[in-house]
Amino acid sequence: MADVQNPQSDMDRELLTETATTGKKLDSGDSWYSHSIPNLPEPTRQLFEQYSGIPPAQVVEHIEQMRLRAFAVCPYPCIGQSRWLSLGLSRHALYPDVLARLCQSATEGTVQYQSLGMSGQKSNRYYSISHPQKFLDLGCCLGQDLRKLVFDGAPSENLYGLDIEEAFIKIGYEVFLDRDSLKSQFVVEDMMLADGPKSGSDRPQRFANNASTSPITPLVPLSSLDEQISIIAANSFFHLYNYSDQLKLAKRMVQLLSPQPGSMILGRQLGSSVPGEYTGMKDDDTRYAHDVASFQRFWDRVAEEVGDGCRFRVESTMDEVELILGQKWSEPNMRMLRFGVWRE
Repeated sequence: MADVQNPQSDMDRELLTETATTGKKLDSGDSWYSHSIPNLPEPTRQLFEQYSGIPPAQVVEHIEQMRLRAFAVCPYPCIGQSRWLSLGLSRHALYPDVLARLCQSATEGTVQYQSLGMSGQKSNRYYSISHPQKFLDLGCCLGQDLRKLVFDGAPSENLYGLDIEEAFIKIGYEVFLDRDSLKSQFVVEDMMLADGPKSGSDRPQRFANNASTSPITPLVPLSSLDEQISIIAANSFFHLYNYSDQLKLAKRMVQLLSPQPGSMILGRQLGSSVPGEYTGMKDDDTRYAHDVASFQRFWDRVAEEVGDGCRFRVESTMDEVELILGQKWSEPNMRMLRFGVWRE
């Protein structure tokens, strides 16, 4: 395969602008499509070889076939540029915490739990955690982060994925060859419109006409998960929206969170050393980019608007190195913001 790229810079920056970035139909001539797949990180190769059982010599060919199929159905940049292969959740500082909590979910009961901080070191915060813990991946794409969690030992029946594109979920089973073994459940809804369950032709899928018709695990309405989720992953999610919409989304996430202290939201997103509204990733939209201080103020406001004594512990870090993405919505102060938010 010609022109194989080194993944270190691209994948370490892990800008997954997946699900809901654009409704524009892309093709192989678009700048979002790369004709080569980067060298696979070892954890990604292990996932395909040991979880999916694909022979080593066939892994790249299988990925390329699935990538082309997914891109033909839902032509998003995360697919065309192979960013989904980065398994970004597993490289978050709080991933060991997430995995430990989910793996303890195999047994019922309550345990004392000392949380990690964004430094990757144990914090001074202890929570009483009831099991089983449930995990929700917002904008799950092909479900790659869910499969990584299962491969690392998390019970799949306690994992949920949400995406606006049902086709991604269907193709994910074929990507990872686990239709008969994965017990995770999926939600197909737009979080901005998630006032109630959607079904059939009412689901807001942009590319539904091209979707696979193969069977899928029964979908669950998002409302059925209210106050049930212990951990929410929101990677490359908030930065798609303006400040007002971010508030709406955050309050909807709080509805999903278990009321138990220690319930958490983690992720990463585009930030800025000069926080504010910037050109959006879709025409005529704006997006709000946070720095560490504005992100703290944001969650303080969420807590105030939720009321009932709601409080959050917030930790975030922002890269010092400027992100140069070459897109019309890029700006000189763009950085990567990573965060953890815990219910107190």
